[in-house]
Amino acid sequence: MFLITRKEKTVKQNKSDSYTSKYIRLTKEKHNLVVNDPYANPQEKSKRVCRAARLLRPMSDEVLLTKPIRKNAKKDKRAICIYKMEEMWNAAFKEHQLRNPQCEGILLCDLENEEKRGFGTRQQLICTKCDYKSKRYTLYEELESGKPGRKASKLDTAIHVGLSQSPIAYSGIQKIFLSGNILAPTTSSLQRRANTVMKQIEQINKQDMKRRRNDIVEINKLRGKENPHAISVQMDGMYNNPLYSGVGRTPFQPATQTIYTAAENETSKHNILALNIKNKLCSKHSSLDVDNDSGRLHEDCTDDCSANIPMVKSIGDEYTWARECLLDLKEDQLEIEHLVTDADSSAYKAAMDLHNEGINTVEPENFLDTRHLSDHVRKGAKSDKTLLKVMPATTKLKRQKLLNNFSVDLTERCNRELLLAYKFLCWRLLQSKK
Repeated sequence: MFLITRKEKTVKQNKSDSYTSKYIRLTKEKHNLVVNDPYANPQEKSKRVCRAARLLRPMSDEVLLTKPIRKNAKKDKRAICIYKMEEMWNAAFKEHQLRNPQCEGILLCDLENEEKRGFGTRQQLICTKCDYKSKRYTLYEELESGKPGRKASKLDTAIHVGLSQSPIAYSGIQKIFLSGNILAPTTSSLQRRANTVMKQIEQINKQDMKRRRNDIVEINKLRGKENPHAISVQMDGMYNNPLYSGVGRTPFQPATQTIYTAAENETSKHNILALNIKNKLCSKHSSLDVDNDSGRLHEDCTDDCSANIPMVKSIGDEYTWARECLLDLKEDQLEIEHLVTDADSSAYKAAMDLHNEGINTVEPENFLDTRHLSDHVRKGAKSDKTLLKVMPATTKLKRQKLLNNFSVDLTERCNRELLLAYKFLCWRLLQSKK
């Protein structure tokens, strides 16, 4: 406390003041922690006021770095091509000696003016004594596209191919590179390159499936099959969330993405011949209503919209997904002779409808998948309350454990009996042919 006397009109400090408040400026996070005091006693708070610091307006938490701060740039690692780097140094040494023969300076990378292009880089060399500057050299392998303009890096393309087959996202690959002190590209750069690479992967997959279809027809011809275009396939769908996971929890369908596949049963490889991908999630809009005028899912969406079915469409409509796969196979003159599905699938109905409509000439025959049938038997036995009562155990927990083991043993025995019956019938068939 400061007192002003009438005689001297000077400022004097009271002797009772033992603490002087100081002014301090904190970050926003720390400022909020200091101000938001959970202590609820008002008397204690009033005592603290005289000893508390005077808080100024909080500073920004962002750390602003100026452009010239590159003192530790040499410690940053970069992904470069060895033979490209050798070409750069050899060419720069010769050019520097021819231009300034008497210069004894050394050549260094001009890290202040390097060009980052994805995971690669373009560098130029400068001399420490003279004003020599080399041209910029591309230190990554370029992917020949046959088109004018900047060529993409082979490393960037290869990394995006690997990302398409792994659950790692852009933030994950950036953390991996930065943890090794390797410069990583920005998220926008990764996204732009991924948009191009994913389209190329889609076209390559379609060409590969078409080649596999032709191989199946050729194999059937070599085997002497009467109709080489009639094949045996197995069809089933996969979802990003199990359809039964939302039972009793939500009135909506838990899955928003599905992949329906058709794999051949003509060879031991079981190659995928048809693929049908459906997605309800739009990357740009939340509403998935169909526009009546244009027929599109969104009025403002472009052709790059990730959603291809409306939100009200049933994601478990295997009839429609299987029909589209069968029509895709029909474009290469392939028809279904034997179809393997699970017990609750509508794929066989779609195949029969195509035969009845005259689109396919071969009448399909349906077989049930033993794995799905085994799971159905196991789940049924596991949830049977009558079997739970007859289990020889004293407590319910022990009876349930015995029932679980019994359900697994039952399915294994059924699979074994089916295998023995299959071997026996094949042996009888061979004996009858002899």
